[in-house]
Amino acid sequence: MEAPKLRGMFRNVRTKPRSFVFKSRHLSDAPPEWGERKRRIEAEVALERGEAAPKHTGSTIRFRKGLSVRGAARKANFRVVVIGVVLLWITWKVIVWAETTEFGKMLEFIRDNG
Repeated sequence: MEAPKLRGMFRNVRTKPRSFVFKSRHLSDAPPEWGERKRRIEAEVALERGEAAPKHTGSTIRFRKGLSVRGAARKANFRVVVIGVVLLWITWKVIVWAETTEFGKMLEFIRDNG
């Protein structure tokens, strides 16, 4: 036998279930113009490929700013070479210093008697 269902004093007055509403901090609350944005991007891609694209108004999208990839690689390689040259010069100066001071005589003593 089943117990009768009585209304309790504390009942849930919520008529619809709980839901989660995500509010992005990166997108504004105003509805974006996705259709026009997509059309502009497709037109830019078509222009980069060399295909004929319909004219559009607005700014062009540039993905690369400043140096090209080759220019950046060349600059990085130059930096590595300069750092290597500086380290070699410092090493040469340390060797010359060690040979001309008493430390050089100690190294020769260790080499001869070691």
